[in-house]
Amino acid sequence: MHTSVVSQEHLLRQAVLNTSQSIELLREAVSNSVDADARNIDIKLTNDNGEIWNIVIQDDGNGMEDQHMRAFFNAGQSVKDFTQQAIGEKGLGSKTSFVAKGILVESRRHSNPTVLLVGKMADPLTSLAGGSMPDYSIDVNPNGHLGSLSTKGTRIELSGVHLTSFNGKKTADGPEIAARVMHYLRSMCATGTVKSRHTQKAHILQNVMNVGTIPQVSLEVVTSTGTVNIGPLPGVYQVPNPDLAPTGGPLEEGIQRNSKKFCDVFDFSGSKTISVQGQSLTVNYDGTAIIAGDLVRQEMLRDELKAGWTQKSQMGVHLCKDFIPLRNNTSLSRDLLDDEYYYDFKLFLNCQDFQLNADRNVITNEESDEIAWIWADFKANVLPQIRARTTPYRQMRAAEDAAIEASKKTAQAASLKAGYSSASDITITKVGASLNFVKEPKKEADVSHLLAMMIQSGSWAPELTPIDKLGQYIDASTDILAEDSLGNVMLVEVENQLGNLFAHRHPMTSYDMVVVWSRGGMAHLSQANAPWGTNGSNVTVTLQQIPGSRWELKWGTNSKPVIVLSEII
Repeated sequence: MHTSVVSQEHLLRQAVLNTSQSIELLREAVSNSVDADARNIDIKLTNDNGEIWNIVIQDDGNGMEDQHMRAFFNAGQSVKDFTQQAIGEKGLGSKTSFVAKGILVESRRHSNPTVLLVGKMADPLTSLAGGSMPDYSIDVNPNGHLGSLSTKGTRIELSGVHLTSFNGKKTADGPEIAARVMHYLRSMCATGTVKSRHTQKAHILQNVMNVGTIPQVSLEVVTSTGTVNIGPLPGVYQVPNPDLAPTGGPLEEGIQRNSKKFCDVFDFSGSKTISVQGQSLTVNYDGTAIIAGDLVRQEMLRDELKAGWTQKSQMGVHLCKDFIPLRNNTSLSRDLLDDEYYYDFKLFLNCQDFQLNADRNVITNEESDEIAWIWADFKANVLPQIRARTTPYRQMRAAEDAAIEASKKTAQAASLKAGYSSASDITITKVGASLNFVKEPKKEADVSHLLAMMIQSGSWAPELTPIDKLGQYIDASTDILAEDSLGNVMLVEVENQLGNLFAHRHPMTSYDMVVVWSRGGMAHLSQANAPWGTNGSNVTVTLQQIPGSRWELKWGTNSKPVIVLSEII
């Protein structure tokens, strides 16, 4: 009999590295600040070299005493002061800070702010990689330490942190970094969600810690080119203002695209007591849906798109717990919204019954009865509201599309008419012949029409031999079924210029002869490659002039007649 052995160093190292983005350590830090009832959260990013940064997160929350500080540095341990379940219930979130080369934590507990607690840890990842749990120290009012806190709160200093991207994008531009990080803090973290829209609900007040507290967030980014400061700003998601009858949209073909500025916002919820494994469970979900035109989407997503991403990639359904959003799921968005135009919506759906993995990026109980009920209830009761509120936007956009298409066609008609006079006239050189076709062909259809009129006139019968009558224009493997003077059926391929015959990859066996307006630069003995040849293989053909001003395409002992209308008309 053997007892399972756990490599705590290996598991902790995986927990530290198990994030989808390097700046998720900010998400975990501000979650702890919100749990601690902080009213102000200040973050400073100072570039050290390349992608290496020093980070400071400071708040004025309740602060820590010895047991809290130990929980910060210990794996799988969480000490909270609340009857409600706080955000960091697994005791792993703070361990995202272990990517730093050095960690310094200062804290003053609200109940005894005269005491400064200082915790330190050096290069935890190197210790873990070497098979050892990292050491840390906790000192009370250490001699010689010049603390930065003068009152209650916590300050975390992380040195040597490798930040590979900022909200999904690699950049070294200070202002862009600041804008993207602040957007991240106000959209993907506990400091910036739609939770403020739902604080009046009893089950939210009972289950989401400090949901009514909106901290002020400040950000400072220091690079070699200067310092950028943003804030303090309230930690709430920037839901755009509704505008159901927008004006002043951009012009397209003289038509105002007002739908691009359309926006509707509404909140929704669902609740039901269901039986799960014989136990009664009340399931609640709440959310906010934003119906957004192009310009509204562009503004919402400005600081979260990266190269190669489209607006679609960030629209759709964002599932949330504690009103902290996960990345959206395109397949779930299409399914829940039951709409190919899911990207017209940005929707936050929060449920405290979602169970998350250690890094809070994946819901692990999507196949449970309670989650299955949420999907069904959403489709039955929320989706109809979404559709109803989307109808005005779709109608506005469809009306603009129709007006723009009409404007394009009107402009095109005017342009065609204006350009008609400058088109080259057909010059008829054959004595005694006349034709009510006055402009040189520009496309294949023109050549077909001209050929029909020349046959009908009868003036070019010798030059058009063996074609005597036209049967059908078929636009299939070839263009025309024609008859000779004996009624034999011929396949006629029509092109504006002879070179198009080869560009369009016509097999030489798919027609009996060719009619073109011009040779298009091909002369006597010019050669071309027929890509599909005779039986799928390439064939090199030669254009040859034969007596009587006639032409033919020849390869080996085979040939196909070519009639050039511009040379016989």
